[in-house]
Amino acid sequence: MDKEIIYDIRQFNRFYTKILGLFNDQILDTNYSLTETRILFEISERKDCIANNLVQDLNIDRSYMSRILRKLEKEELIEKNSSIKDSRKNFLILTKKGENLLCKINIQSDEQINQLFSGLTDGEINEIRISMMVIKGKLDNKF
Repeated sequence: MDKEIIYDIRQFNRFYTKILGLFNDQILDTNYSLTETRILFEISERKDCIANNLVQDLNIDRSYMSRILRKLEKEELIEKNSSIKDSRKNFLILTKKGENLLCKINIQSDEQINQLFSGLTDGEINEIRISMMVIKGKLDNKF
């Protein structure tokens, strides 16, 4: 691949991570990192969620995942329920407190996107959206 293309892609990645505030220790107005909130989101979206699947799907170190899950459990955002079929498996679920936090984060994320795109026309917004979907579609099978 041409060095100029690589430079442009890396420049866009730096630009977009800065816009989203991904280098902050906490996501939006919470005390949680992007990784921690992503784990909460994944737990909320999955049926029969287990830690090993999160480790594999999110490509997170197993010990790091364990530390995060202990923190989230200690703060009563998640709980573990043993499987009836296999007592070695623990299913992760959000508590009501975890659901409320994730709802707050989702609302703030929506507001962040609305602010980011304010001042653009509907056509410009749709053009950006389509471009994002093209990128996702082209790279989705890589991960």
